[in-house]
Amino acid sequence: MSIEMKQIPFKALMTQAIKEYTEKKTLFGVPTAVVPDPADTSFFRQATDRENMPGNPSGESPQGISLFGTSLESVVGPAAGPHTQLAQNLVAAYAAGGRFFELKTVQILWGEQLGIQRPCIYVRDEGYNTEWSTELSPVQAAEEYIKGWLAIKILAKEFGLGDPDAFVFNISVGYDLPGIQSPSVDQFIETMKDAGDSGFWKKCVEEAKSLSYQNVDAEYIDQISSQISNNVTISTMHGCPPEQIKSIAEYMMREKKLHTYIKCNPTLVGYEKARSLLDEAGYTDIEFDREQFEHDMKLEDAVSMIQELLEIGQKLGLRFGVKLTNTFPVRITRGELPGETMYMSGKALFLLSIHTAAILSERLDGKLPVSYSGGADRENIAQIYQCGIYPITVATELLKSGGYKNLSRFAEKCVNINPDLERVNAAKVRELADAAAKDAHYRRKDRKKAGGKVPPFACGQCKTCVDVCPNRANYFVDGLEKKVIHLDGPCNDCGNCASVCPFGFRPYEDKFVLYPDERTLRESSRDGFVILPDGYLTRYQGEISGDIGRLPEEARELMDAVRKMELAQ
Repeated sequence: MSIEMKQIPFKALMTQAIKEYTEKKTLFGVPTAVVPDPADTSFFRQATDRENMPGNPSGESPQGISLFGTSLESVVGPAAGPHTQLAQNLVAAYAAGGRFFELKTVQILWGEQLGIQRPCIYVRDEGYNTEWSTELSPVQAAEEYIKGWLAIKILAKEFGLGDPDAFVFNISVGYDLPGIQSPSVDQFIETMKDAGDSGFWKKCVEEAKSLSYQNVDAEYIDQISSQISNNVTISTMHGCPPEQIKSIAEYMMREKKLHTYIKCNPTLVGYEKARSLLDEAGYTDIEFDREQFEHDMKLEDAVSMIQELLEIGQKLGLRFGVKLTNTFPVRITRGELPGETMYMSGKALFLLSIHTAAILSERLDGKLPVSYSGGADRENIAQIYQCGIYPITVATELLKSGGYKNLSRFAEKCVNINPDLERVNAAKVRELADAAAKDAHYRRKDRKKAGGKVPPFACGQCKTCVDVCPNRANYFVDGLEKKVIHLDGPCNDCGNCASVCPFGFRPYEDKFVLYPDERTLRESSRDGFVILPDGYLTRYQGEISGDIGRLPEEARELMDAVRKMELAQ
């Protein structure tokens, strides 16, 4: 099995999405959060009619949610990470209720150049990972985001899933100014600003028009805006000096004319505070160095830099803000992942991130726009939004039980809230931060040990591996109870399904695999099959053969059922 993800061709992606929704009301295995009924009172329709919401009892002028000049049906969406790398991920997140998409960071390195060891994601209570930017090249990333943009626009219209123009793509680039100004990354930025001249955009548009719809026609497809994103979040390395961060942000606003956010590190709270917050919550075994706090940007430097950038943005008529927060490097001491250092996320990070938000909001008198993603979950997302902090994105919670479907639960939490969207309520943020430090919800939970192994063709009693795969690489097989097929194409051996499997095995290794082509099957060492026009080619117990009679009956049943599903890879 290759860790190189295969990109699904746009036409194949759309064909599967249309067929799947028509038959099952799901998109890439995710049930859609909105039932297409004009009488429906879902959270999406309420979000665009705030004057009638309980949170606005005066009933005065409507205050629709808007950001970067675009309306938003929800302030919730997937954070930059494994859920915003491939087009099908974006469609699945939209189906689940995501409306603000932090696209995964693009830089001059990709693929094997990143040096990511596998597995790279481990989520039990808090979360850990060793991945960073997208594994795709800038050209490939642009293609995925073009496909995702067009697919959402068309599917939203076709199936009445929401306002096709009420979602935002937020691009992310890094990690230094020379890299961002390089021809490949610069071309990515320009393509995202307007993909209309891109040959790939034109190809996808023509492919989209070749398909059959009930509510979409060629005229609608032609009028879809090719301006995918007018906003960017800047990612920099831990320890990047403030003057370098400022130069990148200023370049993005002055030269690229983009609304700009910068990621800040949770080290702004200081070593002693970070150590005490984690220790009091029971995370005494999490180890990190005092040196990283000394190398990272200091609070006074951050405040000074942010004040200057706020003024520049105001003069240029652009929104400037901060993304809170970046992940937090810690030592690998218990073998969760390979290597020496991993990045902490989830509930443990919330304690640091919300304190960072409190400090910056106080120092800047609530005038600093804050985008939040550090450990948001169903217990705190409404409280975060009540503070005037938005958008709010999640990653770790989508890697746990429920997967993408958790997005709809988070969006629902934010429905009847009508905060001041013009400034952050610093007092409320401080109240939330202080309360979290004492809240049992954020204390370390005992890690559950997985049980015994199960046979490779059986799914056991749950569908955890289907829900938690960020790349939609695990699928329930239609007509076969408790059977799951693993798709080789979109899988990058991230290992998340293994970290949460209650039966103690690795679904991405132990499940029978559907390969996208014969070459990939022959290069792999894992049992599985490829569908040929006149049959199958299989690998079973190390032997490659076209004779399926040697396979267990349940494997043959599985293959025949999968063939009928026509899964795209």
